[in-house]
Order: sequence, then structure tokens, then C-alpha cells
Amino acid sequence: MDPLVAFWREADDADPVRMRVEMADLLSATSYSDARALFERASLEDFLGDEAAAVPLYEASLSAGLDDDLENRARIQLASSLRNVGRLHDALHVLRDFEFSSEYISARDAFAALTLWDIGDAAQALRSALQAASPATGKYRRAIGAYAAELSTRPEGNP
Repeated sequence: MDPLVAFWREADDADPVRMRVEMADLLSATSYSDARALFERASLEDFLGDEAAAVPLYEASLSAGLDDDLENRARIQLASSLRNVGRLHDALHVLRDFEFSSEYISARDAFAALTLWDIGDAAQALRSALQAASPATGKYRRAIGAYAAELSTRPEGNP
């Protein structure tokens, strides 16, 4: 089993010092790429609630070159951390300026919805939330998509 899988399965934010030591030990004992090590350290800081420490680590991991799946994950997690530290427009840029793989489109739209809500753009936030929910809307996908598209053209509060 991949040591990182085991690490994350047992992760507990009650003892941040222990978690950081364990991560450092694990990364020094394995042959993960520098980009992967930076991503895992960023993920740990994020998990421990220190998004300000996570942001530069995510950015460095992306600059160092991650594989496609990790790049998608790093961009989602970076956007979430940027949102949590109040860098709302930067979060939106991370989400909008990258072509996410289909597996991550709903997560991208959900995080965009949260960020747009924080910015105060309720119509766009709802549109993004409905896009994120699209895979689960089944037979109503077309109708919900059409209503979502109308949101920005309707006066606020009017049906």
C-alpha cells in the first residue's frame, strides 16, 4: 500500500506537530517527486487549517509540475485555500483559468459557487451550484440548465 494512502487514512488534526513530523519522515523515506512532496505538504497544512501556509506550497507544487490528476486536485485545493484566506478573485482565476478533467468539473463548479457567494454574486453562485449538481439532476438536467442560464437576465427577486 502507498504510504501516503495509509497516512491520510489515519490523519488526525488533533496533533498537528505529530502530523507534520510524520509527513516529513514519510516524504524523506520515499522517492516522491519534489512536486508531489510539495503537494502533500500543502494538503497537510490545508487539512490542519493553516491555509495561509498551504497556498505557497500548492503554488510551488504546480510550478514544479504535477501529473494530471494531482494538478486537478492541487488547483481545486488551492482555490479553496485562497477563498479561505480572503483572496476571492485569485480563487476564481485558479478555477476558471484551467481545463479540469471531467472528474473534477462538479467540484470546480461547487468551489466557484462558494467563492461567488462570498463575493456577493448570488445569481452566478446559484448558477455554479446548479452546474455542480448537474450530474445528479437526471431527467431534469436540461430544464435546470436552462433556468440556470436565465439567472443573470432576470431582475433579482422576480420569478
